[in-house]
Order: sequence, then structure tokens, then C-alpha cells
Amino acid sequence: MTHATQIFEAAVFVSHKNNGTFTREQVRQQIVVSRDRWMAGYTAIFQGMREDHPGGAPDIGSLYKNVFQRVEHGKYRLSKVGESLASKLGI
Repeated sequence: MTHATQIFEAAVFVSHKNNGTFTREQVRQQIVVSRDRWMAGYTAIFQGMREDHPGGAPDIGSLYKNVFQRVEHGKYRLSKVGESLASKLGI
């Protein structure tokens, strides 16, 4: 399973538990990776999955592109693209 897949599946799970929103920390905890490992291999991928693609975010491929929408500082939700993908994948 790719890092992007792990992040997306964890975000969907956490968002269902939290009225549609989630934080990076909640996603990290759901994946069960250390903070160091998250910072080294996951956080940039998370950035690339956001609709607004902050500077320096890697291109993560079309499947997981634009699946998260920032709703406020540190909080995210699934975008329309993310909701559609979650439904398509049955998660």
C-alpha cells in the first residue's frame, strides 16, 4: 500500500468519526507511524493531496490529487473529489 493510499484511507476513517473533519495528527495516529517517520515520508505527500497544493508539495499522481480541502488552520475535510473517490473505493 502506498503512503498516499494509507493517508487517504486513514483520513476517510477519521473524518467519518469527527463530523467530516480531520487533522494531520489524527491521520498520523490512525496510520500508526512515529512523528519522525511521518515528517520524513508522509507529510509532503499529504500536502500534495490538498486542493491548494502549498509550495513544494510533490506531484502525487492523479488518483489522490485534490482529495483534501483545508477548512481552517490545521483542519481538513474530504473535497468533492475525495468524497467521490471514497465512494468509488467503497471506504
